[in-house]
Amino acid sequence: MLNSSIQMLLNEVVAGTRPFSLEISSEAGVLEGVLRPVTVAHLDDHEIIRRLTDWRNQSMEKFLSQFVATPERTRNWMRNVLLKTQGQMLFLVCVKDQVVGHYGFKNLTSSEVLLDNALRGERGGHPKLFVWAGQTLVQWLFREAVVQRVYAYVLADNAVSIMMNKQIGFGGWQRHPLTKCVREGEVVWEMGSEGGTSAEGRYCFKLLIERSLGII
Repeated sequence: MLNSSIQMLLNEVVAGTRPFSLEISSEAGVLEGVLRPVTVAHLDDHEIIRRLTDWRNQSMEKFLSQFVATPERTRNWMRNVLLKTQGQMLFLVCVKDQVVGHYGFKNLTSSEVLLDNALRGERGGHPKLFVWAGQTLVQWLFREAVVQRVYAYVLADNAVSIMMNKQIGFGGWQRHPLTKCVREGEVVWEMGSEGGTSAEGRYCFKLLIERSLGII
């Protein structure tokens, strides 16, 4: 069950009634960027919707659900899923006035949360920007949401994401098989039980950071 005070905060941020952002700093304490939440105001921001759509299409193979995104579909997903689902938030990763990607979380409960939707769409900022962005989110979730664990999923053939998540501090690395399903012309890779075998030879890892061992 999700802490009501945290959900109230998320509701206010998404509605645009509570200003909120998270600074992204390097290990040396240098400000490298800012995480700015996607809010209802972005439903009318055609440039942001265009970017989210283009980035999704450019990185389609890195998602478990694969389809051709359109601005209309992106806006509908934002309106009906992202901005309405409890325990979920997406942040734009910003360097000065440039939006270079996004990072978020979902399935937030009182004990755990899924770090999700990390995507660098454009060049800009430090090469380790998304490592620090991930660490910033983990720190905030441990501190403010008081979760006991943060988990994530990464495709076993995505070397860049594997390296990034190792640097963030994730461990565990439980391997799960993936099964390809086609529904109405769209591909969905379904995850099986840990240790199973994939007929298609595709796998993903479940990663974990425990509060007792994590980044506080």
